[in-house]
Amino acid sequence: MNTLKLIAVITLRNLKEEKLFSIISILGVALGVGLFISILGTTRTAINSFTEDIKKLNPDANLQIVPEFGKYFDESVYKLLIKHNYKPIPVVKTNGLHEKTDTSINLFGIDTFSAFKQSRIRISPEKINIRVFLNSINGAILTKDVAKRIGVKQGDNFNLIVGNKIENYRVAGVLAANRIPTGIYQDIGNFQEKLAIFGQLSRIDLESKNTDKIKNILPQSVRLISKSGVIKNEKDILESFKFNLHFISFIAILVGFFMLYNTIFITVVKKRPQIGILRALGAGKRQILLIFIVQSIILGVIGSFLGLFLGQILSFYSSKMVEDTVTTIFKPVIIEEMFIFSNYALIAFIIGLAISLIAAVLPAVEASRVKPTETVREGTFELRYRKFYKKAFVLGIILITVGICFSLADYFLKVFDQPFFSYGGVLLILAGFAAGSPYYLEKFLQKSQDLLKKIFRAPGTISSADIYSSLYRFSIALISVTVSTALIISMMVLINSFETSLKNWINKNLNADIFIKSTSCSSNFCFEPINDNVLSKIKDIDGIAALNPFMAMQGKFRGRNVIYGFGDEKVVKKYNDNIKNYNVTNSAAVSEYLNIKYGIEKGDEILIDTPAGKKKFRIREVFTSYSTTQGFIILDKSFQKKYWDSSAFTQLSIFLKKGADRQKVIEKIREELAGKYTLDILNNNVLRQKVMGIFNNSFQITYAIQLTALVISLLGVANMLYAVALERKREISILKYLGADNKFLTKIYMISAGFIGFCGIIYGVILGFILSFIIIKVVNTISFGWSINIHLNIINMFVTLVILLIFVILAGILPLKTIKQTDPKKSVSYE
Repeated sequence: MNTLKLIAVITLRNLKEEKLFSIISILGVALGVGLFISILGTTRTAINSFTEDIKKLNPDANLQIVPEFGKYFDESVYKLLIKHNYKPIPVVKTNGLHEKTDTSINLFGIDTFSAFKQSRIRISPEKINIRVFLNSINGAILTKDVAKRIGVKQGDNFNLIVGNKIENYRVAGVLAANRIPTGIYQDIGNFQEKLAIFGQLSRIDLESKNTDKIKNILPQSVRLISKSGVIKNEKDILESFKFNLHFISFIAILVGFFMLYNTIFITVVKKRPQIGILRALGAGKRQILLIFIVQSIILGVIGSFLGLFLGQILSFYSSKMVEDTVTTIFKPVIIEEMFIFSNYALIAFIIGLAISLIAAVLPAVEASRVKPTETVREGTFELRYRKFYKKAFVLGIILITVGICFSLADYFLKVFDQPFFSYGGVLLILAGFAAGSPYYLEKFLQKSQDLLKKIFRAPGTISSADIYSSLYRFSIALISVTVSTALIISMMVLINSFETSLKNWINKNLNADIFIKSTSCSSNFCFEPINDNVLSKIKDIDGIAALNPFMAMQGKFRGRNVIYGFGDEKVVKKYNDNIKNYNVTNSAAVSEYLNIKYGIEKGDEILIDTPAGKKKFRIREVFTSYSTTQGFIILDKSFQKKYWDSSAFTQLSIFLKKGADRQKVIEKIREELAGKYTLDILNNNVLRQKVMGIFNNSFQITYAIQLTALVISLLGVANMLYAVALERKREISILKYLGADNKFLTKIYMISAGFIGFCGIIYGVILGFILSFIIIKVVNTISFGWSINIHLNIINMFVTLVILLIFVILAGILPLKTIKQTDPKKSVSYE
């Protein structure tokens, strides 16, 4: 018997006969793969955007000179390098806000000809108006994605808010972003003059192998670092964000795995007589095995391929969500025209094929064991597995226990910077719940049979008997509902816990009446100083009790990127903590991130690098900060003046006198600053709403993941019920002979769907709470350095689960067509 011909004939016949069956399975795989690949693509693109100005701009350079402290350093360092016969390429970088489209954009000041030569970009008069670019202080070159986003073309003028002012630019040319980083470019001299940062640089790129010699000639105000090291540090900032999104979306794929497994399993059951005939005609076990593996792979390949197109559609949604989150929490990125048909396509296909192959193995092995004599037994063949249910349940308990231990080991031992043990632990816990599902369903059914019979009478009796005779198959649908429920529950608990913790944090820390920051500031922290004159103009306004100018500065601590903050401790203690006679000491407050990474506790002493050398500070407080995923160190402003020789500030908090009218004070501030500075002046309520809006935007991507998992699980239940209806044609025919109508039969399947949904939801709630604890207390803490208290919104959770149950019950309508089309004479006469 020709194996290839046999596989082709039988497999294609199976797919053709059960079109709806196959379509549902393909959709399940496509949804999971599409979601995964869209998130994979957008997060990878965000990371590339995060580092592209380092990789693409001056790609031949292997070293960078950056400021030791603050944002800029004096360009005398550049002249020093030229004097020593090096070929440095200077760069100035900041960011601006296009207010009409609410887009944050990177701005670069470059040595045009040197930088474009290194980036292999040819400057042609057709693409760039050289005269406007070099001779006009407003002349700028835009990358295509930026020009498209803000809707401009060559020759157009547009405005950006940069720092505290509105700046006008003219488009001298538009270039593709494949060779240069996304952004807006000016010649460095025009850039410095326009933004009044004369003689200041952000970094210097150069190529050299003699790092020691360069270090010896550099002043203490700068440091030499390798380009590869910078790229790694930048990528590390987004690693936690990337891993967590990938892992959560991967769980959605697992739901599709159970659906595909169920499809192949049911096909084996339904085709049992044909398998017996094939065996009698001489087909070997290997041939039977290959038939069903090939069928599963075909479904997986089609589903994965469809997932690529679906992923492209989903990417337009996920890219916007990821872009907003990264821009808000980290720094500006633009994700434009993200096409997944690249190296990500291979990853998608590998995932789809792996799912297909693994899902088919057990049902295919079962098919290969069918004996030639088994040609007319179309009933279930699950009885042989029933003796293993209890053992599988015990195995499940062991897997769950090991998974929890993995997560605890991750929490206490912190072997890796990322919670890889916890990811493995979650997978083991999922496997444990899957292994225990048949025994759980059996016991739940035994306890509920009498109640089903009492409430639903004959339909309930038939439904419970049907489930009991096919426990293993129904348990596959149950685990699909379970995983979806668990994913929904865990995300709801995480979001609600984070939201409640964030509100408590806001109530504790955002107590000022009015806040002022640069309008161009898109991230949680602003690094562009506000003009010093702002303080003198508003300090005497009637109603103002105290001002707290705060400076945020990027820096290093023990080799890691951190943020240093300088504020007026006396003002904060007086108005936030009601401590009127507070004495400033040689101390610092640090965020939990540093406590988690280095074990720094209250009372410990740390060394901080300052322009005046290493200085020792005692830890006065370890605080929670949801504003950054980096370390955060807060010092009094007196130390900023003492060691950094600076009084600059990037945002301003204003406390009002008792009884002062907040809105009137804001109007007076706007009158004083009108036409001079572009600043956001926010009252306390508006700022709180803005912070919560940022929070909601950050979690929108998780809503998409939950919805996808829900749809896949519903398809899984519908798939299972449809398969049961196909297999039970003779039983349906007998019931029709006995007087049952289509309404009666549909009721049986809706009861089955409701029972599976109810059992799966209860099982999923248990799993969901376990996952919630691991995600909040372990994964979240290790990944982001945040501690979150668990909070539950019972009402919202209950309403969501009821809606989920209703949708699962409605899935019981799917077999209605099969029920109506079943011919009693034809089906019964087969016996």
